[in-house]
Amino acid sequence: MGEKVKVEVFGIRDQAAGGGCGCGGDCGPQQTMGEIYEELVIFINKSKLKDQVDLQFIDILDDNMDGHDKVREVLEKGYGIPLTAVAGTLRFHSGISNKMIYEAIQEALR
Repeated sequence: MGEKVKVEVFGIRDQAAGGGCGCGGDCGPQQTMGEIYEELVIFINKSKLKDQVDLQFIDILDDNMDGHDKVREVLEKGYGIPLTAVAGTLRFHSGISNKMIYEAIQEALR
């Protein structure tokens, strides 16, 4: 089997994802970035790609960010977290879409 596709999710594990629902009211409890990432892990582990993917959550406050200069640059430009890199390329920001990440993994495997 070839190389695994590396998927890195950059965020803050215990912080709610996104900027709120925009409804103007109390939206209730929101999932944290860590919880949404765990749902991605479950989704990928149930898929046919599970053995071809290396998933990692990197907490931008607590984990070592050495070697992630592009992530720092994008954050400084105001892009929302979580940020997701697939095969070394930043692909998504401000949320985690299991389907979109799955499709990006498939693309990287071609």
